[in-house]
Amino acid sequence: MTPTPSHARRPHLLLVGAGNAHLHLIRHRHRFGGAEVTLVDPGGFWYPGLAGGMLGGRLSAAEDRLDPAPLALRHDVTPIRGRLASLDPEARVARLEDGRELDFSLLSLNLGSAVRMPAPATPGPRVWAVKPFPQLLALRHSLEKAFSRGLEPRLVVVGGGPSGVEIACQLRELARRCHARAEILLVTRGEQLLEGAPAGAIRWLMRHLSRQDIGVRFGMDVAGHARDGVTFTTASNAWGEDSLQLLAADHVVHAAGLAPPAVVEHLGLPLIPGRGLAVEETLQSPGNPDIFAVGDCAALMNQVLPRLILHDLQQATVLIDNLAARLSGGTPRRYVPQQLAVTILDLGSKGLAIRGRRWWGGRLALACKRRLDGRVLQRLRTR
Repeated sequence: MTPTPSHARRPHLLLVGAGNAHLHLIRHRHRFGGAEVTLVDPGGFWYPGLAGGMLGGRLSAAEDRLDPAPLALRHDVTPIRGRLASLDPEARVARLEDGRELDFSLLSLNLGSAVRMPAPATPGPRVWAVKPFPQLLALRHSLEKAFSRGLEPRLVVVGGGPSGVEIACQLRELARRCHARAEILLVTRGEQLLEGAPAGAIRWLMRHLSRQDIGVRFGMDVAGHARDGVTFTTASNAWGEDSLQLLAADHVVHAAGLAPPAVVEHLGLPLIPGRGLAVEETLQSPGNPDIFAVGDCAALMNQVLPRLILHDLQQATVLIDNLAARLSGGTPRRYVPQQLAVTILDLGSKGLAIRGRRWWGGRLALACKRRLDGRVLQRLRTR
C-alpha cells in the first residue's frame, strides 16, 4: 500500500466497532508492526453467546459484558468511546456522532446489526428488540418487577430463527426463577422453526417447547402494534380492509428482521439492499481496497452466508491476514465461509446442538455451550 502523504511516517489502522472480529484482531495487534491502531468502541461489548443466560436470570449483566478498553490498552491499541456517524472514503476521514473526525490509512468496520420492527403504539404493549443487547437486560428488569407484583404477563416473541427460539425459552426460564407464571407465544411468518435445520432437530425442539408450555404459531406476518397487542396478517387473509388481525400481548419481543445498522446508509460505500455493506471475497469494499467490513454489517457479493453458523472468528482470521498484507504490500487471501460448524442453542434447561444434518439435544449440549462461551469470554478478559 502506498500511504497518502499525511500518513507517510506511520500508517493508521482504524477499527470501528467492538464486535467479535475486532476483539479477536486486537489480540493479534503484533501483525501490524509499527502501524498506529485505534479502536472506536460504541459502548462496550456484550458477548452474544451469553445474552440468553443473562435474560433468563442465570447470569448478571457484568458476566456477559466486557469493556474493550483494557484489552485494547494491553495490546497497544488506542481506545476511543464513540459512534460512527458518517464517512468520507476519498478523504479517508471517519466522523463520529459527537463531531470528532478520525483520519485513517486502513479502515475496518465491525458495526453489528439491529432489529427493524414496527413502531410501538401508545398506548400499547411494551416493545423490545433482541438487539442491542442492553434491551434484553431492560426487558428482564421489567418482567422481574411485574412478577414481583404477582402479574402474569402475556409475552409474544416474533421470529422463528435461533434468536427467537432462545428468547422464548429464556423468558420461560426467567419466570421459573421468579416462581411466576407467564403466557409465552412464539410466532413466525415461516412454516417451521430454524429454517435449514435437520427435521429431527425441529421435531425435538417442538416437543421441548410444548413441555415448556411455550406456544408456537406459524404463517403469521406481524404488521404493527395496537392498543392491546400486535397486528398480523396470514397468507390466507393478506388483503383488504379486514386483513389485519389482533394478537393480545403485554410485551412483544422482536427477534426477526435483523439488518445492518442505519449508519451504513451514510458511509458512501457500496451496499447490498437489506443485507449490508458489499464486500468482495477478501472482505474489502469494492472500489475501496483500504476499507474492510466484517460481521453482521457486511454482505458478501457472491453468496449469502448460512444462517445457523457464526462466521465472526473465521472472518477475523482472514481480516487480520489481509490488513497485514495491505500494510506490507502482500497478496490478500479469500474468505471461504464454513459450510459445516457446530451451533448450540441455549434453551434454558437444555441445549440443542446442530452441525449440518447432525444434531443432539439435552443437558450435555447445554453444558458444552456454556463451557465454550465461558472460555471465549475469559480469554478476551485476560489476554
